[in-house]
Amino acid sequence: MPTFQHSAGFTLLELIAAFVIFALGFGILLQILGSALHTTRQSAEYTQAALWAQSLLDIQGVGEPLKEGGRSGQFDDAFSYQLNISKYQPVPVSSNNTVLQSAQVGSGPIVTPGQIELYQIELVVNWGNQYLQHHARFVTLRAMGPPRNGQVTLPGFGG
Repeated sequence: MPTFQHSAGFTLLELIAAFVIFALGFGILLQILGSALHTTRQSAEYTQAALWAQSLLDIQGVGEPLKEGGRSGQFDDAFSYQLNISKYQPVPVSSNNTVLQSAQVGSGPIVTPGQIELYQIELVVNWGNQYLQHHARFVTLRAMGPPRNGQVTLPGFGG
């Protein structure tokens, strides 16, 4: 009668189970790495949009006075923008720092900004492709002083 030697190797079932566990772990690792790459690319795009926005917002009102209106344009092949400038009316405040209602505006001392005009600058930066568009919105206020000798001044700067 033939006798079988007991081998010290793995059975086919053990090999299949190990391969399935390896494949699942490798799949999960690839999914995590893909997600990390996507998040990194998206973060870089938002950073680039913020840098483009800062460069455009920094020059508004410098060299020439702000004018109400809007315009649009391209930063490069991937990034475009829509810029809107409008006058900003501050909320009327009494001398004790309480907000006045419209009926109270003519009654009592009101702190006013004087000759300084405030402008709200809204910038929307767009990028992406035809299937997935991204937008970043930036809003700020810019104060413009009264003209002196034909030049508009920024409050707090020379003159």
